[in-house]
Amino acid sequence: MDSYQNPQPKQPITWSLGKQWLSQGIRLFQQMQKHWYATLLFIGLGVMLLSILSAQVALMALMLSMPVMTAWYYLLCRQSQLTDDSSPDGGRLWSQCWSLLMIRFNWLLLLGVLAVIINYAMHAVQIMLLESLQLPPLTEEAVAQLSLSEAMLRIGVNLLTGLPVALLMAFSPALVMFNHDNPVQAMIRSVKTVMFAWQPILSLTLWLMLLAMAVVFLMSLVLSLLASAFGMGVANVLLLLFMGVMMGVVFSANYVTFDALYPARQDKDNDTEQPQESMYKEI
Repeated sequence: MDSYQNPQPKQPITWSLGKQWLSQGIRLFQQMQKHWYATLLFIGLGVMLLSILSAQVALMALMLSMPVMTAWYYLLCRQSQLTDDSSPDGGRLWSQCWSLLMIRFNWLLLLGVLAVIINYAMHAVQIMLLESLQLPPLTEEAVAQLSLSEAMLRIGVNLLTGLPVALLMAFSPALVMFNHDNPVQAMIRSVKTVMFAWQPILSLTLWLMLLAMAVVFLMSLVLSLLASAFGMGVANVLLLLFMGVMMGVVFSANYVTFDALYPARQDKDNDTEQPQESMYKEI
């Protein structure tokens, strides 16, 4: 796993790459879905156990662990890619990825801490901006009476305060894991990478939004029928499954994007376990 100073894209940067990355991400998710669902199961069990102590503690732990979770899934994708095996042994794959994850675990956890701090800071800025614009907190009554101009203003404030966090965290976990950047370097390089390939990344984002809206529309019809026939319990389970699938597609598409900009490199004479050995030697 080599360090990159700048992105080295596999193909020329064009708008059409966004749709291509989405198609590749969907195919990757189909290949890696059992690993994705197993990861979600472990995280879900951990959150449930922590929520017994405190819901706030569980939420904070989930936020802090997001970079670790992201890097873990990316490791599963990359190690599967490097083994050049469509059905790698699950136990061996997880063991390899766990060893690699532990090497960068402290940096990933620190990245999670910084992400939480930045997110809370931008949330405070958002509240200040809404107060300065004399926009009260949204309630059910306020939503019902929301004007178009106020809605657009609120969307603008959300974009203004949410976009910096999205840019900083877009590729940070992958850069910490694969590029050996520290968290600050990774966040800076993440912003530069998005700016470098903004056209296909924006295209990919739009395609993901269109896909999500189309699936949400279809799911709303299905869930309304199931809720009336079987109750909200079955509908809620299907809703969770839908959210898990959409998250998996987004994570897979994001990994495909990173791999297209920072492709994995191996020496021809090296086997698939040498990246792990080289990382231990470097540490």
